[in-house]
Amino acid sequence: MKHPAWQSAHDVMEILEQHGHEAVIVGGAVRDYLLDKPANDVDVATSAMPLEVKALFEKTVDVGIAHGTILVLDFEEPIEVTTFRTEGTYTDRRRPDEVTFVRSLAEDLKRRDFTINAMALRRSGELVDLYHGQEDLQQQIIRAVGEPYARFSEDALRIIRGVRFVAQLGFTLEQETLIAMQKTSHYLGEIAIERVKAEWDKIFVSRAPEKAMYYMQEYSLGEAIPGAFEAYTKWQNYAAKDAKWGWTYWFILTNDLTLLQQYRCSNDEKSFVKQAKACYDILLQHQPTKFELFQYDLKYWKCAYELLALQNVTKVISYPELVKEKQDLPIQHVQEIAVTGKHLMTWTNQKGGPWLREVLDEIVKRVVNGQLENNEQTIKEWLQNEWFV
Repeated sequence: MKHPAWQSAHDVMEILEQHGHEAVIVGGAVRDYLLDKPANDVDVATSAMPLEVKALFEKTVDVGIAHGTILVLDFEEPIEVTTFRTEGTYTDRRRPDEVTFVRSLAEDLKRRDFTINAMALRRSGELVDLYHGQEDLQQQIIRAVGEPYARFSEDALRIIRGVRFVAQLGFTLEQETLIAMQKTSHYLGEIAIERVKAEWDKIFVSRAPEKAMYYMQEYSLGEAIPGAFEAYTKWQNYAAKDAKWGWTYWFILTNDLTLLQQYRCSNDEKSFVKQAKACYDILLQHQPTKFELFQYDLKYWKCAYELLALQNVTKVISYPELVKEKQDLPIQHVQEIAVTGKHLMTWTNQKGGPWLREVLDEIVKRVVNGQLENNEQTIKEWLQNEWFV
């Protein structure tokens, strides 16, 4: 069943057509439709100028009007509507210096990156395929639109986008396209690292990330960007729904924590990688202690287990056993401790200071290890009888 965005897109197209404008669905939605894959992000391209689009709908947002994109909110799903356009030179190898709005669908399609993304679908169901994208889909090939060297010279990010499509679809790169990628790969060093990272995030949750790593290493496509790719065979059978697993595994394989900094990963991503790697190292060395199980959430242990399995490392404890041991701990979080720093200061008649954290940490350890019952009176007696003896 199609996502509701398809019906909303058709509603938008119908209104545009009623007013004499050409309107088509373009890009990834068409590709995924032909592959019989879910396509939720459905974009419309039109011969109508941006102000003409705005005049036809009641609720619009100028999300990228300078580049011809208007967000239409009149229907169940928001739909991006972009005017057909051509693009000028790419001085910064990132964005065109200028765009020119046109009335021709053919002119719009010729500026796109790969043939499988350069198809359009009319409301009638007619497919507009000027570059044999459907044939390339059937042959499972990623091929640049038009002259490959020009496509990658314009926007070098298309190099890693092509590799990403290889990973997502399991396709291969067409020979001339691959050669052009090699000749222009040095331009990747001029691309904003955040844009490159966004592609890696998608590669890490794709069906075949090892294919991406293979092309980056064997054809020297990654020499201008951070990271080592020679361990691409170790990405076979890797699969994850969270890109943070990919960043963790890449760090494990390269032992290069600067990757996270170089790619400007978020603090949340850095924290995940650090904790998952700590679990990974524990499992490599010994069965986790109760306190080690307590320190790290299951999501980190799960990631560590899966990444160890990829390298055929024998675990000292199975994951179900680890889960049970963790769930059987007296507490799961520090917040569950029956006392606070205020209790300790009242009982001891002392002001706060480093001692407070030291005592609280000791209480947590003893509770987790089953050496101290987690109730206020028992902890008070322990404090008075043992800690301040």
